[in-house]
Amino acid sequence: MLGARPVHEDLAEPRAVGELLRLRRVVDGVVEQDLLVPLVDREHPESPRGADRDGGDHGEPRTIECGTRAHRASILTAGLPDRVASAAVSARPPLGYEPGLDGIRAISIAGVVLFHACATSGLNGWFRGGGLGVSVFFTLSGFLITTLLVRDIDVRGSVDLSRFWGRRIRRLAPASLAAVVAVVVVSRTEWLDVHRGGAVAAVWSATNWHVIASGDAQLLRTIVGPLGPTWSLAVEEQFYVALAMIAWLAARTARPARNLGIVFAAVVPISIALANVVSDWSPRLEFGTDVRAAELAIGGLLALAWRRWHELLSRAVVARVADAVGIASVGGLVVLFLTADYTPPWLLRGGFSAVAVVTACLIVGVLAHGPLATALSAPPLVGLGRISYSLYLVHWPVILVMTAGRTGLDGWVLVVAKAAVAIVAAVVLHLAVEQPIRARTDLSTRTTVAGWLIASVAVTALGLALGAA
Repeated sequence: MLGARPVHEDLAEPRAVGELLRLRRVVDGVVEQDLLVPLVDREHPESPRGADRDGGDHGEPRTIECGTRAHRASILTAGLPDRVASAAVSARPPLGYEPGLDGIRAISIAGVVLFHACATSGLNGWFRGGGLGVSVFFTLSGFLITTLLVRDIDVRGSVDLSRFWGRRIRRLAPASLAAVVAVVVVSRTEWLDVHRGGAVAAVWSATNWHVIASGDAQLLRTIVGPLGPTWSLAVEEQFYVALAMIAWLAARTARPARNLGIVFAAVVPISIALANVVSDWSPRLEFGTDVRAAELAIGGLLALAWRRWHELLSRAVVARVADAVGIASVGGLVVLFLTADYTPPWLLRGGFSAVAVVTACLIVGVLAHGPLATALSAPPLVGLGRISYSLYLVHWPVILVMTAGRTGLDGWVLVVAKAAVAIVAAVVLHLAVEQPIRARTDLSTRTTVAGWLIASVAVTALGLALGAA
């Protein structure tokens, strides 16, 4: 619970510390979903992202289904002293793999893909608010990443930054770099046109600031270019770096969770205030990390609230209310996806935070494990959610290639064709690149970081050599 002392403060004996570290290694192998992977005897491709499905924050061990959560906990803590076992388990929020969160991802990525596909197929009036799926991703990622970091503090008493960033790199970088390489290579044909600055910014998670710095005159080359959607990945990855550092500092205080909560609670109004004063230029208000941070911080606040009050959802009345609110939240998001104009003033001046609150209610509804969670756990939605990261990376380049002139299609037929090809490309990227490297838990942090740096420099050189001026 939030008021409980970190586990490490209760462990004076070296032997107990060693046993807790052993428990930590077992827990690490079981509790990842983007963050958290399913407790089943199969490889889980994407959950964090997914945060680890982190993950987002974003190798998956093979584990055996153990039945109830209490049964799993008893297996994880077998052989530990009672005091150590009870402290370790109680300090960890009971959040295992939640397929309903993949369902949320599916709805979000569907909104984004349909928005882009319709806008480029002569159906501008449809899904014009689908870009809000990005806001949903922000809040869900903030929730999952904070859950992961606070779990580390509870179990270890600290945040292992090298381990955290190594896992984030394995989760996010391979598919992203592969997508940049593919886009740069295809840009040598007439199908795509990628510019050097856009390629370099995508490699180094700076697309959002590249778009802003390039100005209004270059929007067709930046945000509308084939790597334009990587702006939101840049926002998330910049947030991950800042949040990990803040969590590391908070872990060194007497009440880390409370102090994290204070930071999140301050970020929300500051971010909204900045959205009302920093600029009148829409792209600055849409793509700036500072003005979008509130959505991620609201997810972080939800993670801290869940950590402290998750047991409330075990009460039937509370669970029913949460489920009903979650269902209403899904309906609200779908209405926004269908009807909201693209970045109207109310969104840019603080409305994104309102969408984040709706998303938070949806997440709680899923965690209530009622009819909503069942519906969002449908296999097609879970499958789409698992490939959502790869699909986000590839869908826009695919859409730009598949023009009406090249395909001979138009209208809804063209929309369906674009979505189908994008999904196939995403499955290939997910299975061939994203999952195999993510599963390499045997790689040390040093090896992971070195490999990422070498690959990033190589892709940067490729972008500079082949990209347009």
